Amino acid sequence: MPGTLQFGAGARAIPAGCSGNGMPLTPISATSPWANWRVWTALAALPMFAQCFQYMVDVPPLYFLSKVWPFLMLPLFLWGFTRLHMPFKILQTITLVWVIGVTPLVGIIQLGNDFVAALATTIKVWPFTFSFALAGMLVLLQLPTDSLRRVILTLGAVTYAIMLALWLIVPASVYGGGDAATKLFMYDPERGYHLYIPMFFGMLLVFYLNRSFWIQPRIWKLLAIVACFTLQFMIYKERAAIGGGAVAVIVGGTLSAGRWRPLALAILALGGGIAALYAISWFQSTADVRSLGGSLAVRQVSVATAWTYVTADPWRWLVGVGATTRYGNVTLAQLFGNRMFFLSDIGWLGVLFEYGAIGVSLVFLVHLAALRMASRCSRRDDALSQAFVDYVVYLIIVSSVYSVVFIPGELMVIMALSYYLAYASRAAPTYGSVVAQPRRPMPRQIELASPRPLGRVSLRAPSGSASNG
Repeated sequence: MPGTLQFGAGARAIPAGCSGNGMPLTPISATSPWANWRVWTALAALPMFAQCFQYMVDVPPLYFLSKVWPFLMLPLFLWGFTRLHMPFKILQTITLVWVIGVTPLVGIIQLGNDFVAALATTIKVWPFTFSFALAGMLVLLQLPTDSLRRVILTLGAVTYAIMLALWLIVPASVYGGGDAATKLFMYDPERGYHLYIPMFFGMLLVFYLNRSFWIQPRIWKLLAIVACFTLQFMIYKERAAIGGGAVAVIVGGTLSAGRWRPLALAILALGGGIAALYAISWFQSTADVRSLGGSLAVRQVSVATAWTYVTADPWRWLVGVGATTRYGNVTLAQLFGNRMFFLSDIGWLGVLFEYGAIGVSLVFLVHLAALRMASRCSRRDDALSQAFVDYVVYLIIVSSVYSVVFIPGELMVIMALSYYLAYASRAAPTYGSVVAQPRRPMPRQIELASPRPLGRVSLRAPSGSASNG
């Protein structure tokens, strides 16, 4: 079918030297891998797509740029949406309509938001457009996958370097100024001084090292993973994130265990069951929630408040009550008389509060779609594509604590990167396997005569792609 690029069994080849939309691939010079504007563009843009500065009031220019970034990228979103035939486009479109179009109206009805405040609440969910925008940017840049890998790993290493440098240089007097003054230098009695560093690339680096170790075992990779987690324990100190990262590393190692995978999965399931039973018994034996720490005590109050309010009306349960912003005429602190009520700390219940059961279902399905897409795009010999799978697993794990709608750009970046790696390597997700395209296509009459399995799944290429035969 003209204009359709098939992947998997029975696929038609792409002419050598061309990308899926017929544009020539122009490799970056191997002698100077960084001396190219495309690399520097990706290096600057990826942290913005991943929302690394979304709440960093410590760096005002980047903070405000992060807020307007989705609107600056609207041309790329429109191009990617109309020209790139990414999997699960219908699901993502319905989700965008709900969180950007429907929920503000619900907020006006349920909470009494004015129109401007209702629109302002959508700023945090506009990054759901990033999967198309980033994929469009990468396709237009035609960045070689080796250069993209170098950019991502460099950003991961820089994350830990900045973390350590700030920890050693910045004095204690800077910490604990409150959310309005700083989101970077934090202090609380349970954890003491700690840095709230954006860890998207830092976690990706850990997952990459883990997967790379199973492909090519080297002791330095294990030491690097230990060093990364040590810095997180000593400086980052976000317990849910560190625990979720450790679980994702274990899951990634289990999936990479080769012939030992069934045994590893059995041990993982047994260990997870024992840990769950121990955690339940420990929580039941804890009489005073304050002994769990101030942050957990605040979460318990927020959970009880949100649950009581949502379940009081079936309509709130179904469509939510809408979102609020601290700059609007209605805030959650005013609504409940509690300035310590935070939806970002109560996971999926916070999503249910704002977007209802319909919104929760849509956003969760997007996570499952991202997991399936990353899994189908991953290759056995490519640690980076496998690390994308682990990152989606990590996001699902920590979603029980952290709200998935406060930094949705991370998931969208994973979807875009997974798509582009498959796109650039002439492979894409199928519902069975990933098969790379041959570099030199056979003549049509020989190809038609060649035996092949009955593969029927295809992923359409951008409009105007070169057709073979």
